[in-house]
Amino acid sequence: MQQPNNNSEAVKRCMIMPVAPLSSQLRFQPHPPYGVGNPVRKKPRPFSAPQNNRSYAVPWHGSAFQEPKYPTQYHNVSLTGHRPVDSDISSHAPFAARKLAAFLDSALGYPRVDNGKSVTLPSYDPLNDPHLVEYFERRFGTLQLEELRRQKLFSRPSSSRSSGLLPKRRKLGKDEDVMYKVAVTTGDVKNAGTDAKVYLSLKGLRGKIPRTRLTKKSGSVKSGKKVRFRFAKGTTHIFKVWGPNIGDIKSLVIETSALKEEEAWYLQEIEVKNTKTKKSYIFFCNQWLSLYHNDGQVKRELFPVTSTKTEYEVVTVTGDKPGAGTDANVFVTLFGKTGKTEKTLLKNNSKNLFQQGATDTFRFKSNCVGPMKKLRIEHDNTGFAPGWYLERVVITDLMNPRWKYFFPCAQWLAKDEGDREICRDLIGSIDPLAIRKPIKYQVTVFTGDKPGAGTDANVSITMFGDLGESVEKRLTKSGTNLFERKSEDKFILTCPQLGNIERIRIGHDNSGYKAGWYLDKVICF
Repeated sequence: MQQPNNNSEAVKRCMIMPVAPLSSQLRFQPHPPYGVGNPVRKKPRPFSAPQNNRSYAVPWHGSAFQEPKYPTQYHNVSLTGHRPVDSDISSHAPFAARKLAAFLDSALGYPRVDNGKSVTLPSYDPLNDPHLVEYFERRFGTLQLEELRRQKLFSRPSSSRSSGLLPKRRKLGKDEDVMYKVAVTTGDVKNAGTDAKVYLSLKGLRGKIPRTRLTKKSGSVKSGKKVRFRFAKGTTHIFKVWGPNIGDIKSLVIETSALKEEEAWYLQEIEVKNTKTKKSYIFFCNQWLSLYHNDGQVKRELFPVTSTKTEYEVVTVTGDKPGAGTDANVFVTLFGKTGKTEKTLLKNNSKNLFQQGATDTFRFKSNCVGPMKKLRIEHDNTGFAPGWYLERVVITDLMNPRWKYFFPCAQWLAKDEGDREICRDLIGSIDPLAIRKPIKYQVTVFTGDKPGAGTDANVSITMFGDLGESVEKRLTKSGTNLFERKSEDKFILTCPQLGNIERIRIGHDNSGYKAGWYLDKVICF
């Protein structure tokens, strides 16, 4: 067959039978027909290779057989110039280093060698320092300690208990084990629920029950890899706590690990029942356990009350001054050792209340707050001439008549009289002659030195101490232009004893022209 003249060299080679195989064919196909002229030699199997016909019997040898001797081989191994190279296989699981181990090494501060050249120390984090755990436990309760234990970054030495550093825990007998049923009620207010960890410890006449986490499988919510118990709004959950018989319970400590604002928890009350003695103890709270509400506490000590409900008698004495009476609606809130009452309107069958020089008596039922600490009395500034001159208030717990407290006032609750306050906190005393004088605090406000730093808005402040909190007070001073740029304004505030001032809340009502305000600092003493 005649070849066309325009065929390429590759086409020509494909149409002609080769005389000898190509080199590529010999490389990848060393079998006949190309291997006829050069037969393939079968290589002997090495001695170390597994045998095809494996036999586990001891091989028979003649008497003249001598065991072959293999020469000893020596290899010079040196780390000089050794540099491990991470490939795509060694840098991924299952050959890569475990993340947990690498994280523990970096967090605990162990040095790590990078490619055999240099030793680098990880960045220091005081929150993960085991030597500072006790400090953070005192500073933040047990929140940081639990966080470290959860991450397995801290554990007490195993020999600490045997060496006498920790008290030995006494083993309980079967007759000493007592089950306590703990009923926790979450308040019915907005965003009252939480899924943070909650801990409880009990203190009685005969001993203590250490801190125990309140959780159970029923009602738990899985969030990622964590399982948390949800304290929903307006619900009551019952938990079982085992421990020794501590006798009559004198107090309990409730604590939460809430660090975020969305983890805030409004606890209404706790009921603890000793299943052995059939005694129940009620602990009222009605407060937030949160870093962002009220006094910013996540740990509270509560005391039991003898009765869950009680009836209070409130006697108000209006001063004998011109215009001392009021037609406004008057409200009271009681603060006691075991909690506080709701804001209650004072009303009875009489039509003419709070007249000049008159004494009015009211009764209302509420939760028992135990021994009373203070009284908050206020009105809504409605009606004709709402200003009210209050002489004193006497409150009696009718279920516990020994709790009778006298609250002297002798001040105006009016917008146009005195300090223009319509809400006051009064300190009470069992002795009617023992008059507790309020404390005067000096508040100095410094406005910053920036363009437009001043404000014409109405500024108010609330002070929080370890003994309580003040009412929201407006910072006013007659005859002066307040809160100007680079100014210093001093105010004298009168309120009950607050103890050591821990924090303040200051703000304004955003009124006036350019109400924005650059606050530099505030000094209270």
